[in-house]
Amino acid sequence: MEEIVYLNGSLLPLSEARLSPLNHGLLYGYGLFETMRAYSGHIFRLEKHLDRLHRAAKLLSLDMDRLAHMENALYDTLRANHLSNARIRLTVTGGEGKAIPDLLDTGHATVFITTSEHTPYPNQAYDLGFKAIVSRIKRNTQSPVCAMKSLNYLDSLLARREAKLAKADEAILLNELGFVAECSTSNIFLVSGDMLLTPSEDSGILPGITRDVVLELASSLDKKTRTRKVTVGELYQVSEAFVTNSLIEIMPLTQVGGQPVGSGKPGKVTRQLMEAYRKLVEQMVDR
Repeated sequence: MEEIVYLNGSLLPLSEARLSPLNHGLLYGYGLFETMRAYSGHIFRLEKHLDRLHRAAKLLSLDMDRLAHMENALYDTLRANHLSNARIRLTVTGGEGKAIPDLLDTGHATVFITTSEHTPYPNQAYDLGFKAIVSRIKRNTQSPVCAMKSLNYLDSLLARREAKLAKADEAILLNELGFVAECSTSNIFLVSGDMLLTPSEDSGILPGITRDVVLELASSLDKKTRTRKVTVGELYQVSEAFVTNSLIEIMPLTQVGGQPVGSGKPGKVTRQLMEAYRKLVEQMVDR
């Protein structure tokens, strides 16, 4: 069965979906996206994803009219594809404009939703953890794009390619000041003693939805948390580390640059948070 997509208010087969070649999302990366995960037909932290999208859309002066009723559109697309455990991508672009870039001269926003069956990493991957490298790509703390899910995603793609060529799973990006920012597609956490650390928002990060969940869970488990600037050296001194995003949830980070993180195995705090996250998902599904 052909995938059904949502495009500007209509559900239609993917083969019939058409975008203008003058769409500024295509020409200039003028747009945003959100990647979400559905469990048993329930989209996890949907309200948080939509809140983040609306905040960024307002900053970019994107047409907000077509962003109304997005919750219904997302669930309609899920149902149209008969999916319950899925990866969902919501894309919003500035719409069609002139070939010469002018953000003040674009039409209605283009809203596009795609869904696909999501196959999680096997348990073995979480038992082994991810290997990461420190990328040559840098995040720019002075750019507002860092804090939004922009279609300008080339830095992340280049860092991800760099990791794959090094036979690693993730790439850690520093900012222009040399502090740890985030990974190519995830946020990063470090466990140092009894403290859970993660780079602060002024480090040039996208404040991830799963990142926020982890900070909430840590507090409920009476774990101390701190958001601050993190040095590269700390990557090699901590007892545990892990990365987070909506699709992988919480993935242990067991190696950086060929060196083990702590014991080189997923640590106790990481496992506690992984279990707490899964229980949170189960509670949502059981409602």
